[in-house]
Amino acid sequence: MRLTVERRVDDPTGELWALYERAFEDLRTLAVQRHVMNHAEFSALMAEERVEKYVVTDDAGGVAALATMTNDLPVLPLISPEYFAHRWPKLYAAGRVWYVSFVAVDPVHHNAGVMNRIIDRMCQEARCDDGDGPADGGVGGVICVDICEYREFEQKLPTAIERQAGRHTPGVQRQRLDAQVYWAYEFPTPA
Repeated sequence: MRLTVERRVDDPTGELWALYERAFEDLRTLAVQRHVMNHAEFSALMAEERVEKYVVTDDAGGVAALATMTNDLPVLPLISPEYFAHRWPKLYAAGRVWYVSFVAVDPVHHNAGVMNRIIDRMCQEARCDDGDGPADGGVGGVICVDICEYREFEQKLPTAIERQAGRHTPGVQRQRLDAQVYWAYEFPTPA
């Protein structure tokens, strides 16, 4: 497996789009909030040079995984940069707050350690290795990700990410930032 980090990714054959759809197809019916981009949104994100694309290819040259991360938070339409600037003002000003839009691993590669390789590479960005020391209360950097309830409770994704990140950076701690709860009110059929 080979991991590269690209600023712009073209997808002339649609291979990346197909991988993305396979990786997130289950969320179309498991999550209330739309977690799956449409093709136009996906293509725009792939063309956006302020967003890093983590591309993992297998030995045959096929795409095994794709992820995106940026520290230029205003480029992402569905998050509030002001929230992050308020919560971590020094880190935000220093460009040390990142947001992961998605990590898509082809289901055939789920047990190949691909996700761990992506996490390891992303964590290199968040470590304060520039010699300036921690910018905010002993924190060198922050990576944020949005995880639906299914991935949180059924697949234990936040715990798995923390465990992998902590393998190379002792002291990594996860924090729940926010949650949105959806309610339905069902009305009986009139008698």
